[in-house]
Amino acid sequence: MKVKLYLILTLLILVSVNFNTSALTNSTSDPFEWLKKLFDKGVNAVQDLGGYFLQKVIKLLLFIARIVYIVIAIVGVTLWFSGIQPYKGKRYTIGAGILAIAVEILNMIL
Repeated sequence: MKVKLYLILTLLILVSVNFNTSALTNSTSDPFEWLKKLFDKGVNAVQDLGGYFLQKVIKLLLFIARIVYIVIAIVGVTLWFSGIQPYKGKRYTIGAGILAIAVEILNMIL
């Protein structure tokens, strides 16, 4: 099974490499230029994937933070105006407001 996998990977690399015939005949050029280009393409693909993944994770965290500050604000207002725990409700409401401002500023920046 491993031998088949190695053969398939080797064939894929050889097929994906664009051999430049002028580079093969020119003795002053780097014989491993194709390998450097292949490696650079792989690194660029990983960087693009990492950037995309990080962007999606940040957007997800901002979405979750929006839900959290809305829930905290609702709980705070309920506690504050119902008179059950007005001091704690006021603190929750103020904290939710600060969190909302921070999240929305981060959303504009990012």
